[in-house]
Amino acid sequence: KRIEDFINNTFLHPIFLGSYPPDLMAWIGEMAPKIEAGDMAIINQPIDFLGVNYYFSQLVHFDPHGLLKLRSEPKIDPGWGITGKGWGICPSELTNLLLQLKDQYGNIAIYITENGTSLEESINDTGAIDDQGRINYLRAHFQAAHRAIKSDVNLQGYYVWSLMDNFEWAEGYSLRFGLIHVDFKDPNRKRTPKASYSWYRDVITNNAVDG
Repeated sequence: KRIEDFINNTFLHPIFLGSYPPDLMAWIGEMAPKIEAGDMAIINQPIDFLGVNYYFSQLVHFDPHGLLKLRSEPKIDPGWGITGKGWGICPSELTNLLLQLKDQYGNIAIYITENGTSLEESINDTGAIDDQGRINYLRAHFQAAHRAIKSDVNLQGYYVWSLMDNFEWAEGYSLRFGLIHVDFKDPNRKRTPKASYSWYRDVITNNAVDG
């Protein structure tokens, strides 16, 4: 609960409930945010939708020497592994997260504003990029989202990260999340659609996920 309050509810509670998580604020004491008169009334306003970025989940354990006296490790669903970024792959927790948000904050419209994976990939002799791992990853997460929809979560949209390989913050160009490969050494930034691009095109055209 402490890490949930720290990572998620510190932002969600003020918007939806008009306060910071009380247990966490009591625990951190003098480090708690200073709240001026009227702050929460300004923050606690209706919003059009909640944007959720989902990439991974963690298992949390007590650790007297860790931040918030906690330590964490990747949570990985059976049969899955880790991404090129080193994140554990856990589609099932996307379903759980969406259900939790619905139960905790009301059934507000939700958009998955980021979800995707980086992989080791290369262009083969025919000039194609067969990123089946990304297809498997996206399929599993789409299906996890669909399970939440069937449980009445008001999920309105889903944005894959990313359309094209791009600059990834501290990682620079070393990680590739795109459905389209970008040759960063080419002066014209040559773009090559990957297998996941064609697969995703078919998914959104047919409004269905195969398998």
